[in-house]
Amino acid sequence: MTKQTKLRTTQLTPNDNKSFSIGTALMVDDWYERLGLNDIIGRHKSKGIALDALVRGMLVDQLGDNFSVLQASEWMNRKEILEHYGIRKFNAKTLYRAVETLGRNRERIIRELQDNVLELLGRPKTDVLLDWTSIVYYGDMAKLAKYGYSRDHHPGERQLTLGAAQLAPPFDVPIGLTVESGNINDQAHMKATYGQVRRLLEPGSLVVFDRGANDKSNLDRIELDGNDYLTAKKLNVSDDAVFQAFSEDAWECIDAESGVYAVKRTFPSRVNYYFFSEKLKIDHLKSCRRKAERLLAEAVAIQNSLDRGKKLPKRFRINNPLVDVKYDYQTKLVGMDEEEALRLLLADVIDGREGCFCLTSSKDMAAAEALRIYRSKDAIEKLFHSLKSEVEIKPVRVWTEDAVFGVLLIGFIAQLMISLTRYFVKPVKRMSTKFIIDALKKLTVTVVSMGNGLKKRFYSNFNEVNKAILADFISET
Repeated sequence: MTKQTKLRTTQLTPNDNKSFSIGTALMVDDWYERLGLNDIIGRHKSKGIALDALVRGMLVDQLGDNFSVLQASEWMNRKEILEHYGIRKFNAKTLYRAVETLGRNRERIIRELQDNVLELLGRPKTDVLLDWTSIVYYGDMAKLAKYGYSRDHHPGERQLTLGAAQLAPPFDVPIGLTVESGNINDQAHMKATYGQVRRLLEPGSLVVFDRGANDKSNLDRIELDGNDYLTAKKLNVSDDAVFQAFSEDAWECIDAESGVYAVKRTFPSRVNYYFFSEKLKIDHLKSCRRKAERLLAEAVAIQNSLDRGKKLPKRFRINNPLVDVKYDYQTKLVGMDEEEALRLLLADVIDGREGCFCLTSSKDMAAAEALRIYRSKDAIEKLFHSLKSEVEIKPVRVWTEDAVFGVLLIGFIAQLMISLTRYFVKPVKRMSTKFIIDALKKLTVTVVSMGNGLKKRFYSNFNEVNKAILADFISET
């Protein structure tokens, strides 16, 4: 028998005290008020449990565990959460219906939210960045879900395409979200994305987007609205002639460290900005070599099959039992060593455009300024990363189109709140979404029952980040 030699310092006394994370809920509640979402969303449901309370709870869940609508309802039905939102216990179907209500009314909600965001920002300059991506859809009910070019690294899954509009730096605040079928291209999707924000743009606003959405009808529409565009263009033979005449003496050096040179060509309806980058050329040549080595490895695998009298490797065949194919193939490797084969492949994949790119705009500006503005498009790519990997809107797991629009709208509003936090709270201006969310989740509240029916709340786990965020948000109250 072991003899106790130390005093017991911890005595556990069971009680009814409850602790839960509160930081994210406080931030969401405050932004909900500032953005006027009580009026924007609340009007769409007049009976039963208030839509506002359900949406606020879903926003907190979106920035927290964020598993599914079903699990969000389980979290919200905890006694302390129901008390926080002042609602009674509800069935999961209530939350699904709330999501569908948001989806049905998405256009009006986004339109009114856009106006309130611009008002909150003091009617800023409305230069915008546009971009598009895809997200996986798990299910078989939504007609929008299609197979298409995947930018979400799931080519075998059906998907949706998202378009986003974001105010250009220094604001970096999203003001538009469009959802289209999974097989639509960027040129077609841009019509919806630009159409959603065009009424907000002050005359002379600059619309920045990548080459995938660059077509004449989109450019003409922007100019007819009295705005300007800046985009990349696909290189053609006339562009090749400009690059072939490259001279360090004749071109302007705009970045000596990366070896970036530029020249401007002005046309009646546009200005082309031609750039050559030594660093980019090196990267392109490395990429070409990797491609050539991959093609060589494939050719060697096929030649080995021929030499051994075996079937073509499965990865090179059409693997469909409904398709009957007879293969007749040969390689050029016979009598050729590996070095010679690699030279042949490199000659094929290297086209002379390595390190070259061209921007085009309806606005005349310095080439360095055009490049700086176009590079700022990185901000909207970071927005998509945040939406997908940190706010975690993917994969979509709901079963009606209205619900698809609804859950994505929840994700968009959650991201908007994070972006506004980053803009208004200086200590977190360059902080990732993940670190902002983690700091807020650390702040907890413990509800202590006092025995006379009263309850006291004790807040714990403050840190520099959540103090900075919540100090700015709640100092007025």
